[in-house]
Amino acid sequence: MAAARCDVAIAGGGLVGLSAAYELATRGAQVTVIDASHPGRATDAGAGILAPDTYAGDETFWLEMARRAGEHYPLLLERLEADGVGTEGAGYARCGLLSVGLRESEDTWFAPFADRVTRRSGGQVREITPDAASALFPPLGAVHRVLHSPDAARIDGRGMAAAVHQASERRGVRFVSGTVSGISAAGGGGRARGGGGSPPRMAHHVTINDHEDLLCGALVVAGGAWSAALGELLGCPLPITPTKGQIVHLGTTRESAGWPIVQPLLTHYLVPWPGGRVACGGTFEVGAGFSATVTAAGLQELLRECLVVAPGLADAEYLFTRVGLRPTSSDDRPVVGAVPGWGNVWVATGHGANGLLLGPYTAALLAAQIAGGPGGTPPPTVPPELDPARFS
Repeated sequence: MAAARCDVAIAGGGLVGLSAAYELATRGAQVTVIDASHPGRATDAGAGILAPDTYAGDETFWLEMARRAGEHYPLLLERLEADGVGTEGAGYARCGLLSVGLRESEDTWFAPFADRVTRRSGGQVREITPDAASALFPPLGAVHRVLHSPDAARIDGRGMAAAVHQASERRGVRFVSGTVSGISAAGGGGRARGGGGSPPRMAHHVTINDHEDLLCGALVVAGGAWSAALGELLGCPLPITPTKGQIVHLGTTRESAGWPIVQPLLTHYLVPWPGGRVACGGTFEVGAGFSATVTAAGLQELLRECLVVAPGLADAEYLFTRVGLRPTSSDDRPVVGAVPGWGNVWVATGHGANGLLLGPYTAALLAAQIAGGPGGTPPPTVPPELDPARFS
């Protein structure tokens, strides 16, 4: 049987891979997404905190990227709706965020954080009283200091991925279930082109499940925590390892849609959702491998820390626990760009705990690199600090 063909093949069906597929399809490319549907995919579990203003670091490239990623979300949601896709399930809302120092002893960390964040926000982030914080988030316990970031937002990873998946299907993206088991050069190369131009030559031969063949002009590796295995097939190091995170969801009898996110500086966050649901997370389990099981130790840690921060949730009902494997690079930076030694092979992975914030935006940057900017405009550049060549 003749091999299937496409302009761009994408290995990975999480939010990053789906977003890249959608962006490329809107540029006219024929796209195939190969999705292994691994249990523990980070997209399906993430808490969905979109808070560029309260990023604790001070790297200029990271701050700018996080800010643009936050601005990208409402624009992407508008595009999905214009394609006839409902986005209610994505749960996007600007709910605000409280950065919390629980005790006076935490001032060593909280004071420089507060100074840095308030200064660079231009007045958007400001300190409020503990009483004002409790009025915004009623279950909150005793706290020492609080910053309020009103522009922070939340997103449901599962709902967002479902919306992008549906929009991609409407744009003609083909989805294949399976695992990439082989990658080889098929000759040719060149930029993947759409918009009525001639398709690229078939540069790469991708094998799926050891038997199904796919020829593509370009290949995107968006395998999340499983990206290192794809790097081995390419002979290119992609030092991505899984960091397990368990997140417990509780239900209250109070309406929580208007509550802000609570993010203590030194312990676990709380993300409220409509209908009284509050997510508490997440554990940070290095060395747990690809295990996606809920553990007694994880639950104990989450519930203990949740009730330290918000004792008003003591009577909340246990709903469920989600487990996600964050794709963490060896230097804690995303890996986005061209794969060294290959023509038209690209990677977008390693977003760690920031996948839901950064994923759609970095996918859009990568799609522009592959297929060009809209109307022939020069594509925006990916920060050089993310270049996969740094591991070669």
